Amino acid sequence: MSASHVTTIQSIYDERSEHYDNSHHGALAEAYIRTAEPKEGESVLDLACGTGLVSLLAEERVGQSGHVVGIDISDGMLDVARRKAQQAGSKATFLQHDISDLTGLDILPPGSDGFDLITCAAALVLLPNPEQAIKHWATWLKPGGRLVTDVAAKDVHVPSRILRRISDQLGQSLQWDESWVQSEQSLADLITKAGLSAKTVFLTESFQDREYKVSDAGEAFEKAVTSPMFRNFGDPAIKDEAKRLFIKKLAEEAGPSGVLLDEAKMYMGVAYKS
Repeated sequence: MSASHVTTIQSIYDERSEHYDNSHHGALAEAYIRTAEPKEGESVLDLACGTGLVSLLAEERVGQSGHVVGIDISDGMLDVARRKAQQAGSKATFLQHDISDLTGLDILPPGSDGFDLITCAAALVLLPNPEQAIKHWATWLKPGGRLVTDVAAKDVHVPSRILRRISDQLGQSLQWDESWVQSEQSLADLITKAGLSAKTVFLTESFQDREYKVSDAGEAFEKAVTSPMFRNFGDPAIKDEAKRLFIKKLAEEAGPSGVLLDEAKMYMGVAYKS
């Protein structure tokens, strides 16, 4: 990632770190463990580990003979992960690093030629070149090793969707590019192009349901732009127009019902290294 993009992502997640676990991400981490099925003695590399939600659950499965490493760009998120690990008596290692390129890191278990399992939850879409990243991660998998990763399903997050659709009129953009995500097949194709075998890609359950009412659209906008993810749409130079367009677009999409349902669903993929 470029230095400026790294700095942006770092600041976003540093700010979110203390409240990150008060969200659907805990349920998502549990879904990762059900899907990945870490086994006793396995080695796990949890990329974009955040507050350690997946890492610490994985460690419970791999046990004392296993090996768990979590890597994240945000020091704030890692501070939370390390605090939780200490409280739990965990031996997992947490490192600050750009997950796009792990070259030179000494993270493999002694005598191993790769990890049994690599996970990357709720972060793939943040990477400027996800295909290149997956190709690189594959070099850290042992033959037969598996990767589990996900992207948010198309158009599921109402504020993000609305802001994206009015962004050109405002001369703004989201902090990530999700334009390539159209269906489960989008993730399957990405995995295949990166040189791994896609065993399955599926639409998850909703980890959190939320309704957005047209009558509350202004409040929804104000809440969205307090988040570091969307704060640029709250710039005083454009905020009034952004709010007007947000309310208008939400009303158009809601139609006569006056309500949009927001479901936190993901496309989750499991891939193997030949």
